[in-house]
Amino acid sequence: MAAAYCQQLHQTYGFIFRVVRPRRTRLGDFRVLPTGQTQITVNADLNPWSFLITYVHEVAHAHVHRYRRRRTAPHGPAWQQAFQQLMQPLLTETIFPVAMLEPLRQYLQKPAATTYAHPALMMALRAHEQQSLSGATATRVLLRDVREGTTFIIGKKKFVRGTLRRTRVVCKELASGKSYAVLAHAWVETI
Repeated sequence: MAAAYCQQLHQTYGFIFRVVRPRRTRLGDFRVLPTGQTQITVNADLNPWSFLITYVHEVAHAHVHRYRRRRTAPHGPAWQQAFQQLMQPLLTETIFPVAMLEPLRQYLQKPAATTYAHPALMMALRAHEQQSLSGATATRVLLRDVREGTTFIIGKKKFVRGTLRRTRVVCKELASGKSYAVLAHAWVETI
């Protein structure tokens, strides 16, 4: 059902769709190409539910682009309304696990620019990722589950976990000594 709905959205809005290699700064994007054609990209490494949410998020941008002639805020009221409407047919137990539906519905009441902005939804999505981890990635854990003072790796850099501040953890990079606020639900590699 979800695949058919996504295909229908693709036909309705007529954008170029590409699944791309993972990017650190975004899960997907929408852009208008110099030719005037629109393009949506989604990262290839997302779990099926994150992929679906990201896809519809970007289609909502296509919707706003098509029906709004004046410039609007990228994640303003017009986009929020479009995203809510486009997600509505997908909010069923046949598409999303029951544990994801309530946080997803809460997030959709006032959707933000990223699902990372809604900790309950991110934890529901991450919980399903964690269940599917293989033995090869067994050292991969959520930063929130790493004990304070423990060394871990993000990318190729080593950090020491600091204190939790709401949704982010203050972490100190070992090589530079600089402190960073890292999302508590970010995947990290334990050492």
